[in-house]
Amino acid sequence: MNFAPLDTSLIEQRLRDQVGALEEVLGAAEYSQVRELNGYRMGTAYVVLAAERNPAGAGPQAQRKVAAEAVFGVVVCTRNYRDTVGGAAQDEAALIAGQVRGALHGWAPHGWKPCIWLQANVLDSDQSRVLWLDVFTTTHVLGGTP
Repeated sequence: MNFAPLDTSLIEQRLRDQVGALEEVLGAAEYSQVRELNGYRMGTAYVVLAAERNPAGAGPQAQRKVAAEAVFGVVVCTRNYRDTVGGAAQDEAALIAGQVRGALHGWAPHGWKPCIWLQANVLDSDQSRVLWLDVFTTTHVLGGTP
């Protein structure tokens, strides 16, 4: 039985296959290594598991399997090459965000409920880069598949 956290490598592969505008798709380990905005490579997405929780909470629990609601983010670094305030970079960020959302919203690997888009935020920007975050949720099963 598998009690591992959500397998974000499946999400990474989905983005590689579906979002041609991305040059590279990496995971949380690579994301955690970057210390400054200029350390992010433009055209790169990072898939990061943010949280998991048991939706049954303190209620009765199954002995062998339990649902796990997972929240994950896709952080994309895009180019800001047209102005100094970040507004024009929104064009590129919006284009890639739309492709990311199209690839993930409603998609469900075996054993998952369909991914649902929750929200988005600009994390940071400067004269050359903008970091855009899209947040999604899904449910998978710890201890097996439904």
